[in-house]
Amino acid sequence: MCGIAGQIASRPPHLEPALHTLVHRGPDDEGLQIFRAGDWHGALGFRRLAILDLTPTGHQPMSNEDGTVSVIFNGEIYNRPELRAALEGQGHRFRGTSDTECLVHGYEAWGDAVLEHLRGMFALAVWDARRERLLLARDRIGIKPLYYCLDRGGIAFASEMKALFALGAPRELDPASVAEYLRYLYVPPPATFYRSIRQLPPAHLLVWEKGAVRVQRYWDLARVEPVRRRATELREVVRATLEEAVRLHLASDVPLGTFLSGGADSSTIAAMAAKLSPTRLKTLTLVFGEKAYDEAAYARAVAAKYQTEHTEIAVQANLVETLPAMLDAFDEPFGNPTALLLYLLARETRRHVTVALAGDGGDEMFLGYPRYQGIWLADHLRRIPPGLRRIALRPLAGRLSDSLEGRHVFRRAREFLESAELAPEAAYQRWVAYRSLDQALDLLHPDLRRPAAAEARRDFLWQAFADAPEDAAPGRAAFVDVQSFLPNNVLAYSDRMSMAHSLEIRVPFCDHKVAELAASIPASQRMPSGRLKALLRSSVADLWPDVVRRRRDKVGLNPPLGVWLRRDLAPLVEETLSPAALGQSGLLDPAAVGALLAEHRLGRRDRSLEVWSLIVLESWHRSLTKASGPGPS
Repeated sequence: MCGIAGQIASRPPHLEPALHTLVHRGPDDEGLQIFRAGDWHGALGFRRLAILDLTPTGHQPMSNEDGTVSVIFNGEIYNRPELRAALEGQGHRFRGTSDTECLVHGYEAWGDAVLEHLRGMFALAVWDARRERLLLARDRIGIKPLYYCLDRGGIAFASEMKALFALGAPRELDPASVAEYLRYLYVPPPATFYRSIRQLPPAHLLVWEKGAVRVQRYWDLARVEPVRRRATELREVVRATLEEAVRLHLASDVPLGTFLSGGADSSTIAAMAAKLSPTRLKTLTLVFGEKAYDEAAYARAVAAKYQTEHTEIAVQANLVETLPAMLDAFDEPFGNPTALLLYLLARETRRHVTVALAGDGGDEMFLGYPRYQGIWLADHLRRIPPGLRRIALRPLAGRLSDSLEGRHVFRRAREFLESAELAPEAAYQRWVAYRSLDQALDLLHPDLRRPAAAEARRDFLWQAFADAPEDAAPGRAAFVDVQSFLPNNVLAYSDRMSMAHSLEIRVPFCDHKVAELAASIPASQRMPSGRLKALLRSSVADLWPDVVRRRRDKVGLNPPLGVWLRRDLAPLVEETLSPAALGQSGLLDPAAVGALLAEHRLGRRDRSLEVWSLIVLESWHRSLTKASGPGPS
C-alpha cells in the first residue's frame, strides 16, 4: 500500500514506529517528518509509488523554503503544468517537477482554496506550522481514501485504517455499521466498522487547528446548472472533454496500460489512449471459463483494431483464496465480490505496467445501469390506472425465478415489477440495497441486534435524493450513484485492490470536468427514449469495432458467484456459515442465516451476493477476534 499517515497529539507518542507500519510497506520511497508545535507533538509519514518526477525532488514530506508549510499527498494532479505556470507567474520558485510541489506553493498562494484549482485524484495533508493548523482533503469524486481518528484533542489520519490502529485507535465495533454493511455491502462515510475511525467523504476537507476540528464540503455536483444543447454540439463536447481527460491521465514516467473488458466504457478509454499514446498501448482483460460472464471476444476486437499489446488473464474459483488478502487491504468487510477480480487483475497487470487506466464511472456519468432504464420505464407505467397496475404487475413478478447462471435479466425484471408502483426514491432504494434495515437487523445476533437498532442512522440514500438537482428521475438516480455507489463501492475496491499490488489505477470518466459536463446534460439528452448511454454511444461509437458497436447486452465485471457457491465454494459456505460456526462467533443469528441459505439453495431467488457478504463478514470477524477471544469486539 502506498499512501499517507500522520498524527498530532498532546503527548510525545511512539510516532515513528507506528507510522512505519504504513511507510515501510510500499515499493519505493518513504519519508517521515517529526515536529513540535506549541504543546502539540506531530509527525507526517509517506510511502510513495513513484509515477512522475522519479528524482529525489519528488520525495515527501515536502516543505516550502522556510519549512513553514509541509505536504504529504497520495494521488496525481493532472493539471500540474498549468498550476506550475500560474504559480511561477506569482513569483514562486520550483526545485523539481512533481505535482506535490504545486500543492506546497499552491497552499502558500491560495490557502484552502488551492483545492479549487486541482484536477486529479488525491488524499492530502498540509501542515501549516505558523498557524499550528492541519488541512486534510479528499478528491471530489472519492477516488482516494482518507481515514482519521480524534482523541484527546489530537488527530491521527491515514490512507489505511491499519496505520491508525498502529497509532493507537481502538478496534471497538460499531453495531450500526454492521447493519449498513448488510444492506449495501459497504459502510457509507463518514462511518466505518469501528467507532473510533471516520472516513472523510469525497469532496470534503477537514481542518484541525489547535484542537478544534471542522469538516466541510468544498465542491458540490448539485450546483452544476443544466444546459440544453443541440445534438451535434453535445456529441462534440462529450468527445472533446473525454479525449482531454484521457490525454491528461496518460502522463507518466513509468509503463502504462489500460484495462479492457470489451464494454462501452473500457473500449472508449482504450481506443482514445491508443490514439493518444506515443508508444504501443498495453491492454489487459480477464477471461472466464463460464461463457455467460466472458467478454474476451469483444476485448480482442478492440485490441486488434488498435494493435495493442494485449494480455488475457484467466479467472478460476480458487481466486477466493485471496479473501484474507482482500480483507487486509480493506481493514473492514467489503461485500462486493468484484474486489476479488480486481485483486487478480491488479496483481497480474503489475507485472506489465505501473499505471492502468480504467472505465469506472462511465455508467454513472452517462446513464448506463439498467436501474436508470427501470426508473424511466416505471415513470411511464404510472400513467396506467393504479388498480390495473396492481393486477398486472405483482402476480407476474411472483412467477419470475432468478437465474444462477450469470444472466440477471429475470432478477432485474422481477425487481422492477415489484417496485414499479413506488416513488423513484423508494424504487431506487429497493434496487441498490440488498436488504431493508429490518431484514439486516434480523440477521444479527440478538446481543448485537439491540444496539444496532438503537443506533441506526438515517438512510443516506434518501438524503442524497433530497440533495439531487431537479431533473428526470434517471438523472437524479445517477446523481445519487455518484455520491454513493461510485465512490463507496466501485472506486473503493478499485483503489484498495490496486494499491495492494502497488498499481495505480486512473479513471478518466471520474475526472471532475467530465462529471460536471455530464451533470449539466439533462437525463433526457443523456438517455433519450430510455436508451442507456445513447449520448455516449453516438459521441464515441465510431472508435469501437463493429462487434462492440452492435452489442446491446451488459455483463459488467462480475464473477460467476452463483455457480461458484453451488459448486467450488460449497465447502466454504458450510465451514463459515454453519450453525456451529455462527454460534461460536456470536455475530450473526444462525436461524436467520439458515433460512437465507435454504432459500438460496432452492434456486428461485439468487441470494449469491447476500451469502457472499455473510462469508466476508464472518471471515473478517474471525480474524478480528483471534487475539481477543469469542464474541463481538
